[in-house]
This record gives sequence, structure tokens and C-alpha cells, in this order.
Amino acid sequence: MFEPLIFSDLDGTLIFSASRKQPGDIVCEYKDNREISCITKRQAELLPGLTIIPVTTRSIEQYRRIRFPEGFSPEYALTDNGGTLLVNGVPDPDWARRTMRLVQESSRGLERCRSVMEQDLGRNFEIRMVDGMFLFTKSTEPESMLRRLNEVSGAEVSCFATGAKVYALPAGLCKGAAVNRLAGMLKERRGFSRIVCAGDSAMDIPMLNAADTAVYPGDISGVTAAEKVVSRRERFPEFVTEYFSELCKAKQRI
Repeated sequence: MFEPLIFSDLDGTLIFSASRKQPGDIVCEYKDNREISCITKRQAELLPGLTIIPVTTRSIEQYRRIRFPEGFSPEYALTDNGGTLLVNGVPDPDWARRTMRLVQESSRGLERCRSVMEQDLGRNFEIRMVDGMFLFTKSTEPESMLRRLNEVSGAEVSCFATGAKVYALPAGLCKGAAVNRLAGMLKERRGFSRIVCAGDSAMDIPMLNAADTAVYPGDISGVTAAEKVVSRRERFPEFVTEYFSELCKAKQRI
């Protein structure tokens, strides 16, 4: 009997902001001596031994800042919204070449989006081309910027706003496509029983819809996976980790 293939978003799904830290929570990320992200004590107990593939919009450098508990070291990770495949921490060159073709095909749309970002009066952060793949900035009026981006982006670019953060990405650079591609590669090598994905935002919906089982907070809409596991948003990362742990225990009992 094969195990499930488990994918999980990071921020808000497997880890959470240090601004929501409670007594007993464990800091797993620092930047410039500031606490950035945490996990709960229960997560620190459960994560070691679990096989989870992180899928994140973080850059490679941002992903590498995270210090997971000892015993939890993902063999595979998808960063840059699926644009980079890390294998034991090293970028896969074939995966990168395919991603850069997507970026090249979307270059005109990305330039139009950059122009909108540059002119936006609410922008309060630099415009970054993250790992050479997609645009990122922040705005005091993210929904307003998003509307203008969608007016110029065209079919080759997808735009999102998550809180104050605003993204413009090549349309093919999405978590769902990355999950499907990596799952196809791994099925040939070792097989699996089903795909399980967890996420907490609109940018995770393509990944959730690529899953047989989707795990997500109840305030997200548009999930079409065959099996849905819905939770409250409060302490969602601990719920996700406990669910993954139970999946693995169930496999061991078979």
C-alpha cells in the first residue's frame, strides 16, 4: 500500500506569523534578529518523521531561513510559487529551465504590470523580481492596485493580492501546475495512493484543486477537490500538522 503524497503551503498553513505567537510557541524563523515565524510545541513534536513537500511563494533565500525542528527535513520543496524545485536544498536545473521559458513567454505582460506598480500611488515597498520569476510589491491599497493590474496583465500573467502583498506571475507559474508536475515525476519513481494538499489563501486554490484531498480554512471558496477537510483559521497550522500525522498513522496501521 502506497502512502499519500502530501503537499503543504507554508505561511499560514504549516507555519504562522510571530505576531500571533502564544506562550509555548517556538520561533522557527528570524530575520535581522527579529522573530518572523513560529510553530506550536505540538507541531514540533509531530513534524519529525513526516514526509511533507512544502509549496510556497517564498523565494529560495526566504525558504532557507526557516529552521524546521530536528528530524523534519523535506527532500523536496517547491519555492517561488512552484517556479523552483529544491531537491535536498539544491535547485533542480531542468525544472528551472522550464520555468524560465514561462517567464520569457510572459515578459510583455510582466512589463505592463511593472509599469502599473511603478505608477501606483499606494505602493509603499520596492518592486522585486523574485528569483527572476515574478513581480512582488506591497501597497496601502492592494485591491485597487490589483484591479489596475488585471486590466493590463493579459492572459499570460496572473495577479493576486494577499493582505498588503501584491503579485504578478506568469500564468503557468502556479502551485497547482507544480504539484501536478512533481506528482507525475514521483509517481514514476515510487508511487503514492493519493495527493493531499493544504493551503490557506487564494494563491493556494490551484494546488488545492489538484489534490484528491484538500485541507483548508472554511473562509476560502472555489475549492473543487473530491474530498474536503475544512477547519477554522485559528491555529490552522497545528490542525494541518495533526491531520497529516493522523494520515501517516493510518497508513502504518494498514
